[in-house]
Order: sequence, then C-alpha cells, then structure tokens
Amino acid sequence: MVASPEIPRFDPAALAAVRVHRELTQVELGRLLTVHDNVIYRWEHGKTPMSAADLRRVAQVLKVTPARLQHPLPADPTLADLRTQLALTPPEMAHRLAIKIARLVLWEKGFLGRANEHGALLAAVVGVGIDQIALYEQTGTLPVSLALRLAEVLRVEDTVVQAAFLASLRNHQAAEEAS
Repeated sequence: MVASPEIPRFDPAALAAVRVHRELTQVELGRLLTVHDNVIYRWEHGKTPMSAADLRRVAQVLKVTPARLQHPLPADPTLADLRTQLALTPPEMAHRLAIKIARLVLWEKGFLGRANEHGALLAAVVGVGIDQIALYEQTGTLPVSLALRLAEVLRVEDTVVQAAFLASLRNHQAAEEAS
C-alpha cells in the first residue's frame, strides 16, 4: 500500500466499506467528487495515496468524519495522530493555531520550545505566563492555556492533548534511540 505522509493512517478498506454502505458505485462516487472512477479504485486498493484535502472532500461527500476513513488511533495517540484524525496537514494546523510550522513540528515531537528557549524567553515566544513555563520545565506538563487552544483546534478534551503531547515526546525519544 502507498502511504501518504499527509494521511498516514488512511484506510482504503474503510473507504470501500463506507461507499458500499452508502450504496454508491466507484463511478458514482467519482462523479460526485469530479474525479475518474479509476482514482476511487486506486484509493480503495491502496495504490494511490490520498491527500488531506481529498480525504476531507471524500468524507464530506460520504457524510462521515475524516477519522471514519482512517485506521483507529493508537492506544497512546500523539499530537500528529490527533491532527491527522481531522485530515489536517501541518501547514493547515499551524495556520489554525496562528503559529509557524516549525513551532508545530516541535510540539509534535513533544517539545514546547527549542533548546535555547527557556524561562521568560519561552513564555514570551509561546505566549503563556512564566509560571506555566516553570511548571512545564519541572513536569513536562503542557501549559493549560496552550492545551486548551490545541484542544479547541483538535476537537478533543485538554486532557487528551496533554496525554498526546507526552506520547509525542516518548515517540520522538524512541525514534532517536532507534536511529
């Protein structure tokens, strides 16, 4: 199967199942999406990766959430997992958060800031109080205002964001150790 870096958990079988449940042929779905039915065939057989924009459009036409067309979240989802559940690319997510993509990349690795950003500097860059940065530096707990902001964009509870932030760090550390 060809994996898409935008939507790594896209599930071709889920697309086929939802299409059949909606009693649509590949040709009919292709017409609704204004794409050739071969595109639908290739998506459903994992031969062509699906972009985030295509996944959102397909989900809208099929009247399901983008998450319904993806493999289930892992037990400990990361921030990137939560982002892809909504079929958002990093630039789209960064735009919704009004931050630079580089900052989002750090957050999706489980880091609030760069190595040279700490204390008052990090508080200013992230836009939170110094007390929240001190708590983050001591415990790794994401600042509450930031967790709430991420939760709103990701459409989950702030506790889910907190857990995903820590899972992001664990996954990043595991990947670093493996390489």
